[in-house]
Amino acid sequence: MRLERFMKHKPPTFIGGYNPEGAMSWIEEVEIIFEAMGCSEENKTTLGTYVLREEANH
Repeated sequence: MRLERFMKHKPPTFIGGYNPEGAMSWIEEVEIIFEAMGCSEENKTTLGTYVLREEANH
């Protein structure tokens, strides 16, 4: 399962708020994992939203 494989990489969570630098850092870290996994754009969306928390998940 892709989710289990994704979570083994220990992706960072993102809680949102006004933090452009934090958002860019999160995107860069998650993109590295996506690239290593060979994720499609659809899977990137599904897996990426799984690690969004609080404000970022609304």
